[in-house]
Amino acid sequence: MNESSTLDVEPVTADRNVKRYFAGTHRTRHPADTWRLAERLFTRCGLTRVADVTGLDVIGIPVWVAVRPMARTLSVSQGKGATDLAAKVSAAMEAIELWHAEELPATTPGPVGVAASSLRLPYDVMSLQRAARSLLTPDVPLDWVPARVVCEDRETVVPLACVAISSLAAPAWSVPLLRVSSNGLASGNCPAEAALHGLFELIERDCTYDLGDRPVSTRTHIDPETVTDPDCHRLIGQITSAGAWLELVDNTRDPAFPCFVAYLWSPEDPSIYSGSGCHTDPATALSRAVTEAAQSRLTVINGTRDDVRGSLYRSHRWDTHRPVTPPDRLRSWDQTLAALRVRRFGSVDEEYRWCSRQVRLRTGQPVLEVPLSPPDEPLSVVRVIAPGLRFGTGDECPRPVRPEES
Repeated sequence: MNESSTLDVEPVTADRNVKRYFAGTHRTRHPADTWRLAERLFTRCGLTRVADVTGLDVIGIPVWVAVRPMARTLSVSQGKGATDLAAKVSAAMEAIELWHAEELPATTPGPVGVAASSLRLPYDVMSLQRAARSLLTPDVPLDWVPARVVCEDRETVVPLACVAISSLAAPAWSVPLLRVSSNGLASGNCPAEAALHGLFELIERDCTYDLGDRPVSTRTHIDPETVTDPDCHRLIGQITSAGAWLELVDNTRDPAFPCFVAYLWSPEDPSIYSGSGCHTDPATALSRAVTEAAQSRLTVINGTRDDVRGSLYRSHRWDTHRPVTPPDRLRSWDQTLAALRVRRFGSVDEEYRWCSRQVRLRTGQPVLEVPLSPPDEPLSVVRVIAPGLRFGTGDECPRPVRPEES
C-alpha cells in the first residue's frame, strides 16, 4: 500500500486508449492492474485503508469504502461495482480523485482577480453551475486556471472555483458565486478515460435535473424481468433473491446517451434509495444505476461518510408498504433499446471526442477539461466542465411513495 510497490503492471503504451475490460463498465485496464497502480498513490493521497461494507446489507451488491483521515473534503469515499474488485478499485479511485481536486498538484495558476468580461472566453461564464442566490455577473473578479477546449487545438481559462474543492472553513466571508461540487471530477487509466467518465456524470446530472418534478405515473419504466444483459440480469437477480423491490426508470433525454434511474426498497430498511447511470452503452448505464442504488442504501446503513448527518436518521422516511410501479408505464428492455441510438467505440479517446461534440451541438458551447494529474503518471484525474448542462440537487432522484403523488 505505498508508492514504492514493485508489482508488475501492464505498461503504458501508445494504445492506452483502447478498451480492454467490459464487465459492467468500459475500461482500458483490468481492475486488478488499476488496483496495483492505485496502491502506489495511497501514501501521497493520505489513503490509509479500504474496507468492504457489502455485508452490512442483505442485497449483496459489492460496495467498498476508502478512508483519508486528513481529507479537506470527504474523509470516507465509496465505490460500487459488479464485483468486489471493481467496487474496491472504485472506492480507491474516488478517494484519489478527491485528493487531486483538493491539492491541484498539476494545475498552474491563471489570472487572479480578473472579470470574465475582460477575457476572450469561448463560453458564457453565466452558463456555469452557479451557487444558490448567486451574485455572479460577467464583471465580477474571479481567479482562473488554464483549461483545454476539447476537440480544438487551443486553451482557455475556467474559474478556479469550478475546479478546486475544499470543505474547510474559508478565512473570510465571500458572496455566493459559483457552485462547488465534485460534478465532472473523474479518474481513469488514461486522460481520455477519466475525462469521458466525468462527461458522462455531467450528462447524467443534466438528465435527472428535473426528475423530481415528474410524477411516477408519467415516467417510463423498464420491466426488470425483461433485462437480458448478463451482468445486469445477475445484479437484478441478487436484488430479487434478497426479497427487495426494484424499479427501473428510462430517463433518457438524448437517444445517444442512455440514462437510467434505479429505485431500491426492502423490508429490512423500508426506505426508497436511488441510483442513476449514463453511458453510450445501455447495459453499462443500467449497471451503474443499479449498483449506485445499492451504494446509496449502504451509505445510510454504514453511516461513516462525512456528509451523512444525524438529522438524516432522525427524519428518515419509512415507506412501510412495498412500493408499486405503474403497470401501464412498463416497457421491455428490448423496447427500450429500440428507442436508442447506440454507437460502439473501440477506444475511449474516440468516444470522448464524439460525446463532446454531441454535447456542444446541444448547448452551443464547448466542453472544457482541466488535467489534475501529471501527464506522465499511469493513472489520470481530470475535471470536465460543460457550460450549459444543468445540475440540480446532486445525485438525488426523488420518488414519491405512491404513483399518484407528484
